[in-house]
Amino acid sequence: MRDWGGVLGTQHLLLAETLGLAMARRAAEILDQHRAALTGGTGNTGGTDRARGTDPADDERFAADNAIFTAVLDAANECLGRFDARPADDRWCDALLQLIQLAQFAADQGGPAGCVDAIGPVGPIGRAHGVAS
Repeated sequence: MRDWGGVLGTQHLLLAETLGLAMARRAAEILDQHRAALTGGTGNTGGTDRARGTDPADDERFAADNAIFTAVLDAANECLGRFDARPADDRWCDALLQLIQLAQFAADQGGPAGCVDAIGPVGPIGRAHGVAS
């Protein structure tokens, strides 16, 4: 293992913490948006039936959000695997709970400066998929 030493090592740890909290906050945002869509709020759960009033743009956003959420959950599950010897399929629920708790922690602490902007709706991922803030 490399010795990152001193300030450089501390900067890497801070960057990892910032990225982890930003990913957790983004995952929580996606969960909130999809919960609203599934409980009669705005959004769409799939399909493009214009008779139901759905919009193909909703489907595209749902797919993009789903891909982001899946990647974040997989990364959280892999990180949790360093502390939990169970197979990945057995710990995904715990990884989800950890993400939600981290998102709550980040919100309570105010999160690192620019946390949501780094990967959230107004960041590079949101712009790449045409997601408005």
